[in-house]
Amino acid sequence: MYNNIPELLRKEAVQRLFATNTFNNSWIIWKPEIQRILGDNFDENALLNLGDFLTQIFRTTGTSGRGQGELSGGGAAWESLICWYINLCTVGSRIVAVKKMSLVPEPIRDAITVNYGNFGCNTESDITILIFPNLPEYTQDINTLNIQNNQNQELPVLNRNGKLNLNALNFLASRDFQQYEIGIIQCKTNWNDNAQIPMLWDMIYSAGGFRGRNITIGKNGYSIQNIHQFTYSFVTVPSNQNQNYSSNQVAVKRVTNLSGGNYWGQPTEQHVAKSIKEIFTNNFNNGTSGIRNGIRNAIPKFNPNQVLSYFDII
Repeated sequence: MYNNIPELLRKEAVQRLFATNTFNNSWIIWKPEIQRILGDNFDENALLNLGDFLTQIFRTTGTSGRGQGELSGGGAAWESLICWYINLCTVGSRIVAVKKMSLVPEPIRDAITVNYGNFGCNTESDITILIFPNLPEYTQDINTLNIQNNQNQELPVLNRNGKLNLNALNFLASRDFQQYEIGIIQCKTNWNDNAQIPMLWDMIYSAGGFRGRNITIGKNGYSIQNIHQFTYSFVTVPSNQNQNYSSNQVAVKRVTNLSGGNYWGQPTEQHVAKSIKEIFTNNFNNGTSGIRNGIRNAIPKFNPNQVLSYFDII
């Protein structure tokens, strides 16, 4: 179950989070707080409900009395925490969250490229969500796979270092492109100063570009218009912790109609923001047969020396 292509990519994505000083230094403080919130003998509900506490967890690396721009680790730490949480809750599924764009298959990167004239730029994609097609190549153990390219040459799933062979992943993403689903998540610690950014990017993607202004989406024949589903979401701390948000505020209105919704790391507040734990059923339901079932089955595997111990939650 945990030796297929999505799970190999998930492991690589999470391990790369821990390879950064920002995440590692924060994790020293976050891990005890996460364990305190979960308690002993936690179940799938406790893990999923961590989404209601991510703001609280993130703020443990701040200093009392300091401003919103001085939270330890800043935006990179928040992005990493969200990426870790989404992967934690989607183990055993075809949903994978990736922070490093270099791990995203080339056809997917091409599809989300926005072109302004001859200049191609990447979106503000802090986290890219891949929902792999429900095909044997993505659900079966890699030891049973025989992937051949268009020249009938075998493409090994693993490279010499035992990591996922991205050439094989690029080939599959090209072959099965129309069956993929993509989610882009923009993460910001500050809501007030950044709400207009996801609003404008979502407008561009939803409109399919603006050809009259020579703004197009996609390259090399890949476009989000040709995939199964695309969503754009916003996830904030928010670091403006002394502010009470309401549905009438400009910052809230700017992200109300995003295709993927707006979320934060605390319980849902009606007409303001949903808890990040709601993003799974809202946007990624096609990639799983049940989030809670997947988490429940995975819990024993989080123990040290088990296949999912790389999450470092126990």
